[in-house]
Amino acid sequence: MIRKCVIWVISLQVPWFACSPSAFGKSPGLERILTVGLGDPVILDIAVSKGNVTIAYSRDGQVSICALAQDASGKDVSTEYFGSTLTIEQANNHIAIQKLPDSAYLDLEPNVSYKIDVPFRTEVRSAISGAGNQTVIGITGPAKIVTGLGDINVSYVRFGLVHAETAKGRISCTRVSQVEAETGSGNITLMEDGHSKASVKAGFGRIEVGGARGGFEGSTDQGDLHIKAVPWDDWQLKSVSGNIRIELPPRAKFDVDVTTKPGSISVGRADMDEPDAAARQWHQKVNGGGRRIQVSSDTGHISIE
Repeated sequence: MIRKCVIWVISLQVPWFACSPSAFGKSPGLERILTVGLGDPVILDIAVSKGNVTIAYSRDGQVSICALAQDASGKDVSTEYFGSTLTIEQANNHIAIQKLPDSAYLDLEPNVSYKIDVPFRTEVRSAISGAGNQTVIGITGPAKIVTGLGDINVSYVRFGLVHAETAKGRISCTRVSQVEAETGSGNITLMEDGHSKASVKAGFGRIEVGGARGGFEGSTDQGDLHIKAVPWDDWQLKSVSGNIRIELPPRAKFDVDVTTKPGSISVGRADMDEPDAAARQWHQKVNGGGRRIQVSSDTGHISIE
Protein backbone atom coordinates (compact mmCIF):
# COMPACT_ATOMS: atom_id res chain seq x y z
CA MET A 1 0.00 0.00 0.00
CA ILE A 2 1.35 3.42 -1.00
CA ARG A 3 1.17 6.26 1.51
CA LYS A 4 1.33 9.62 -0.27
CA CYS A 5 1.92 12.78 1.71
CA VAL A 6 1.71 16.23 0.16
CA ILE A 7 3.77 18.43 2.43
CA TRP A 8 1.64 21.16 4.03
CA VAL A 9 3.68 22.06 7.04
CA ILE A 10 0.78 22.91 9.37
CA SER A 11 -2.36 21.32 7.98
CA LEU A 12 -1.19 17.72 7.67
CA GLN A 13 -1.85 15.59 10.73
CA VAL A 14 1.60 13.96 10.74
CA PRO A 15 4.39 14.20 13.30
CA TRP A 16 7.05 16.86 12.64
CA PHE A 17 10.42 17.11 14.31
CA ALA A 18 12.93 19.90 14.73
CA CYS A 19 15.80 19.13 12.41
CA SER A 20 19.27 19.64 13.81
CA PRO A 21 20.49 23.12 12.82
CA SER A 22 23.86 21.53 11.91
CA ALA A 23 22.32 20.11 8.75
CA PHE A 24 22.26 23.58 7.15
CA GLY A 25 23.72 25.83 9.83
CA LYS A 26 20.13 26.81 10.73
CA SER A 27 16.73 25.22 11.22
CA PRO A 28 15.26 23.79 8.00
CA GLY A 29 12.01 24.74 6.33
CA LEU A 30 10.68 21.25 6.92
CA GLU A 31 11.60 17.83 8.23
CA ARG A 32 9.95 14.46 7.87
CA ILE A 33 10.96 11.25 9.67
CA LEU A 34 9.97 7.95 8.03
CA THR A 35 10.29 4.55 9.69
CA VAL A 36 11.62 1.75 7.48
CA GLY A 37 12.14 -1.98 8.00
CA LEU A 38 15.48 -3.56 8.82
CA GLY A 39 15.13 -6.65 6.63
CA ASP A 40 15.31 -5.07 3.17
CA PRO A 41 17.38 -2.23 1.73
CA VAL A 42 15.84 1.22 1.37
CA ILE A 43 15.20 2.30 -2.22
CA LEU A 44 15.29 6.08 -2.50
CA ASP A 45 14.00 7.84 -5.64
CA ILE A 46 14.48 11.60 -5.96
CA ALA A 47 13.33 13.83 -8.83
CA VAL A 48 13.66 17.60 -8.38
CA SER A 49 13.91 20.51 -10.78
CA LYS A 50 16.57 22.52 -8.96
CA GLY A 51 18.63 22.58 -5.77
CA ASN A 52 21.33 20.71 -3.89
CA VAL A 53 20.89 17.17 -2.59
CA THR A 54 22.95 15.47 0.12
CA ILE A 55 22.33 11.82 0.98
CA ALA A 56 24.33 10.30 3.82
CA TYR A 57 24.31 7.32 6.17
CA SER A 58 23.01 8.15 9.63
CA ARG A 59 21.16 5.25 11.31
CA ASP A 60 19.23 2.11 10.47
CA GLY A 61 15.46 1.94 10.71
CA GLN A 62 14.61 5.45 9.58
CA VAL A 63 14.94 8.01 6.80
CA SER A 64 15.12 11.68 7.77
CA ILE A 65 14.27 14.29 5.12
CA CYS A 66 15.14 17.94 5.77
CA ALA A 67 14.78 20.85 3.32
CA LEU A 68 15.56 24.56 3.31
CA ALA A 69 14.51 27.10 0.64
CA GLN A 70 16.25 30.44 0.10
CA ASP A 71 15.82 33.26 -2.39
CA ALA A 72 18.63 34.78 -4.49
CA SER A 73 19.70 37.05 -1.60
CA GLY A 74 20.05 34.11 0.81
CA LYS A 75 16.90 34.92 2.75
CA ASP A 76 14.84 31.95 3.95
CA VAL A 77 11.61 31.43 2.03
CA SER A 78 8.38 30.74 3.91
CA THR A 79 7.62 27.09 4.61
CA GLU A 80 4.46 27.58 2.55
CA TYR A 81 6.74 27.48 -0.52
CA PHE A 82 6.92 23.69 -0.31
CA GLY A 83 3.11 23.60 -0.48
CA SER A 84 1.56 21.14 -2.86
CA THR A 85 4.62 20.81 -5.09
CA LEU A 86 6.69 18.58 -2.79
CA THR A 87 5.48 15.01 -2.45
CA ILE A 88 6.85 12.15 -0.38
CA GLU A 89 5.56 8.66 -1.08
CA GLN A 90 6.40 5.56 0.92
CA ALA A 91 5.60 1.96 0.10
CA ASN A 92 7.37 -0.15 2.75
CA ASN A 93 11.10 0.54 2.16
CA HIS A 94 10.59 2.36 -1.15
CA ILE A 95 10.59 6.14 -0.74
CA ALA A 96 10.02 8.63 -3.56
CA ILE A 97 10.58 12.40 -3.26
CA GLN A 98 9.48 14.75 -6.01
CA LYS A 99 9.68 18.55 -6.21
CA LEU A 100 8.24 20.39 -9.20
CA PRO A 101 8.41 24.14 -9.89
CA ASP A 102 5.78 26.18 -8.08
CA SER A 103 3.84 28.44 -10.46
CA ALA A 104 3.89 31.21 -7.86
CA TYR A 105 7.71 31.28 -7.96
CA LEU A 106 8.46 30.66 -11.64
CA ASP A 107 9.93 34.14 -12.16
CA LEU A 108 12.46 33.62 -9.37
CA GLU A 109 12.31 30.06 -8.08
CA PRO A 110 14.10 29.68 -4.74
CA ASN A 111 17.07 27.38 -4.37
CA VAL A 112 16.30 24.35 -2.19
CA SER A 113 18.82 22.29 -0.22
CA TYR A 114 17.86 18.75 0.77
CA LYS A 115 19.61 16.75 3.50
CA ILE A 116 18.46 13.12 3.58
CA ASP A 117 19.81 10.74 6.22
CA VAL A 118 19.42 7.06 5.35
CA PRO A 119 20.36 3.56 6.58
CA PHE A 120 23.56 1.94 5.35
CA ARG A 121 21.64 -0.50 3.13
CA THR A 122 20.26 2.06 0.71
CA GLU A 123 19.93 2.20 -3.08
CA VAL A 124 19.62 5.64 -4.66
CA ARG A 125 18.21 7.03 -7.91
CA SER A 126 18.48 10.82 -7.77
CA ALA A 127 17.95 13.27 -10.64
CA ILE A 128 18.07 17.06 -10.79
CA SER A 129 16.70 18.24 -14.12
CA GLY A 130 18.14 21.75 -13.79
CA ALA A 131 21.02 23.16 -11.75
CA GLY A 132 22.21 21.63 -8.50
CA ASN A 133 24.99 19.71 -6.78
CA GLN A 134 24.66 16.21 -5.35
CA THR A 135 26.58 14.40 -2.61
CA VAL A 136 26.25 10.75 -1.57
CA ILE A 137 28.18 9.31 1.39
CA GLY A 138 28.43 5.95 3.10
CA ILE A 139 25.79 3.62 1.65
CA THR A 140 25.87 0.18 0.05
CA GLY A 141 24.52 1.32 -3.32
CA PRO A 142 23.95 0.99 -6.17
CA ALA A 143 23.42 4.68 -6.92
CA LYS A 144 22.44 6.55 -10.08
CA ILE A 145 23.13 10.27 -9.70
CA VAL A 146 22.24 12.64 -12.53
CA THR A 147 22.22 16.44 -12.67
CA GLY A 148 21.74 18.91 -15.49
CA LEU A 149 24.25 21.51 -14.31
CA GLY A 150 26.30 20.93 -11.18
CA ASP A 151 28.91 18.87 -9.35
CA ILE A 152 28.61 15.30 -8.07
CA ASN A 153 30.59 13.96 -5.10
CA VAL A 154 30.33 10.31 -4.03
CA SER A 155 32.34 8.51 -1.34
CA TYR A 156 32.31 5.18 0.49
CA VAL A 157 29.70 3.39 -1.61
CA ARG A 158 30.92 -0.13 -0.93
CA PHE A 159 28.94 -2.73 -2.83
CA GLY A 160 27.05 -1.32 -5.81
CA LEU A 161 27.68 0.48 -9.08
CA VAL A 162 27.73 4.28 -8.96
CA HIS A 163 26.60 5.94 -12.16
CA ALA A 164 27.36 9.68 -11.96
CA GLU A 165 26.38 11.94 -14.85
CA THR A 166 26.28 15.71 -15.30
CA ALA A 167 25.86 17.80 -18.43
CA LYS A 168 28.33 20.35 -17.06
CA GLY A 169 30.18 20.03 -13.78
CA ARG A 170 32.82 18.16 -11.80
CA ILE A 171 32.57 14.55 -10.63
CA SER A 172 34.56 13.18 -7.69
CA CYS A 173 34.42 9.59 -6.41
CA THR A 174 36.44 8.20 -3.50
CA ARG A 175 36.50 4.57 -2.36
CA VAL A 176 33.61 3.44 -4.50
CA SER A 177 33.40 -0.23 -5.50
CA GLN A 178 32.48 0.45 -9.15
CA VAL A 179 32.12 3.73 -11.05
CA GLU A 180 30.68 5.02 -14.30
CA ALA A 181 31.31 8.77 -14.48
CA GLU A 182 30.38 11.01 -17.39
CA THR A 183 30.41 14.77 -17.77
CA GLY A 184 29.67 16.83 -20.83
CA SER A 185 32.26 19.37 -19.68
CA GLY A 186 34.19 19.35 -16.41
CA ASN A 187 36.84 17.46 -14.44
CA ILE A 188 36.57 13.90 -13.11
CA THR A 189 38.57 12.73 -10.08
CA LEU A 190 38.57 9.07 -9.02
CA MET A 191 40.52 8.04 -5.92
CA GLU A 192 40.99 4.46 -4.65
CA ASP A 193 37.97 3.16 -6.54
CA GLY A 194 37.26 -0.27 -8.00
CA HIS A 195 36.51 -0.95 -11.67
CA SER A 196 35.88 2.44 -13.25
CA LYS A 197 34.82 4.16 -16.46
CA ALA A 198 35.23 7.91 -16.91
CA SER A 199 34.41 10.11 -19.87
CA VAL A 200 34.64 13.83 -20.57
CA LYS A 201 32.54 14.39 -23.67
CA ALA A 202 33.70 17.87 -24.69
CA GLY A 203 35.94 20.76 -23.75
CA PHE A 204 38.98 20.93 -21.51
CA GLY A 205 37.81 18.76 -18.64
CA ARG A 206 40.54 16.47 -17.32
CA ILE A 207 40.50 13.05 -15.65
CA GLU A 208 42.63 12.34 -12.58
CA VAL A 209 42.84 8.77 -11.23
CA GLY A 210 44.76 7.73 -8.14
CA GLY A 211 45.04 4.28 -6.62
CA ALA A 212 42.73 2.48 -9.05
CA ARG A 213 41.83 -0.93 -7.58
CA GLY A 214 40.45 -2.52 -10.73
CA GLY A 215 40.16 -2.07 -14.46
CA PHE A 216 39.87 1.45 -15.84
CA GLU A 217 38.51 2.96 -19.05
CA GLY A 218 38.96 6.70 -19.55
CA SER A 219 38.47 9.11 -22.43
CA THR A 220 38.72 12.88 -22.83
CA ASP A 221 38.21 15.39 -25.60
CA GLN A 222 40.66 18.27 -25.11
CA GLY A 223 41.50 17.62 -21.47
CA ASP A 224 44.41 15.71 -20.00
CA LEU A 225 44.21 12.24 -18.46
CA HIS A 226 46.50 11.28 -15.57
CA ILE A 227 46.50 7.91 -13.83
CA LYS A 228 48.80 6.87 -10.97
CA ALA A 229 48.13 3.34 -9.75
CA VAL A 230 49.08 -0.33 -9.71
CA PRO A 231 47.65 -2.07 -12.81
CA TRP A 232 45.45 -4.65 -11.06
CA ASP A 233 43.43 -5.07 -14.26
CA ASP A 234 43.48 -3.85 -17.86
CA TRP A 235 43.36 -0.12 -18.67
CA GLN A 236 42.07 1.68 -21.78
CA LEU A 237 43.07 5.35 -22.06
CA LYS A 238 42.00 7.64 -24.90
CA SER A 239 42.13 11.34 -25.73
CA VAL A 240 41.47 13.44 -28.80
CA SER A 241 43.92 16.28 -28.18
CA GLY A 242 44.67 16.06 -24.46
CA ASN A 243 47.87 14.65 -23.00
CA ILE A 244 47.97 11.26 -21.26
CA ARG A 245 50.32 10.66 -18.33
CA ILE A 246 50.74 7.20 -16.78
CA GLU A 247 52.61 6.65 -13.50
CA LEU A 248 53.34 3.06 -12.46
CA PRO A 249 55.31 1.72 -9.49
CA PRO A 250 58.85 0.34 -10.00
CA ARG A 251 59.01 -3.28 -11.19
CA ALA A 252 55.36 -3.22 -12.24
CA LYS A 253 54.48 -5.98 -14.74
CA PHE A 254 52.38 -4.93 -17.73
CA ASP A 255 52.00 -4.90 -21.50
CA VAL A 256 51.62 -1.48 -23.10
CA ASP A 257 50.14 -0.71 -26.54
CA VAL A 258 50.38 2.91 -27.68
CA THR A 259 48.79 4.52 -30.74
CA THR A 260 49.17 8.17 -31.71
CA LYS A 261 48.95 10.30 -34.86
CA PRO A 262 50.86 13.59 -34.84
CA GLY A 263 51.28 13.23 -31.06
CA SER A 264 54.50 12.17 -29.33
CA ILE A 265 55.51 9.39 -26.93
CA SER A 266 58.03 9.57 -24.09
CA VAL A 267 59.21 7.06 -21.48
CA GLY A 268 60.83 7.90 -18.15
CA ARG A 269 61.41 4.41 -16.73
CA ALA A 270 64.65 2.44 -16.44
CA ASP A 271 62.84 -0.84 -17.17
CA MET A 272 61.49 0.36 -20.56
CA ASP A 273 63.03 1.23 -23.90
CA GLU A 274 62.51 4.71 -25.35
CA PRO A 275 60.39 4.50 -28.51
CA ASP A 276 61.61 5.90 -31.81
CA ALA A 277 60.74 9.59 -32.22
CA ALA A 278 58.76 8.81 -35.36
CA ALA A 279 56.82 5.93 -33.79
CA ARG A 280 53.05 6.08 -34.15
CA GLN A 281 52.32 2.56 -32.91
CA TRP A 282 54.40 0.97 -30.20
CA HIS A 283 54.21 -2.15 -28.03
CA GLN A 284 56.38 -3.27 -25.15
CA LYS A 285 56.25 -6.07 -22.57
CA VAL A 286 57.60 -4.78 -19.26
CA ASN A 287 59.12 -7.01 -16.55
CA GLY A 288 57.78 -10.14 -18.20
CA GLY A 289 54.40 -8.63 -19.05
CA GLY A 290 51.08 -8.58 -17.24
CA ARG A 291 47.91 -6.53 -17.43
CA ARG A 292 47.33 -4.77 -20.74
CA ILE A 293 47.46 -0.97 -20.95
CA GLN A 294 46.06 0.42 -24.20
CA VAL A 295 46.76 4.11 -24.82
CA SER A 296 45.74 6.28 -27.78
CA SER A 297 45.71 10.00 -28.51
CA ASP A 298 45.19 11.77 -31.81
CA THR A 299 47.35 14.84 -31.18
CA GLY A 300 48.25 14.78 -27.48
CA HIS A 301 51.52 13.75 -25.83
CA ILE A 302 51.72 10.32 -24.13
CA SER A 303 54.17 9.75 -21.28
CA ILE A 304 54.87 6.64 -19.20
CA GLU A 305 56.74 7.04 -15.93
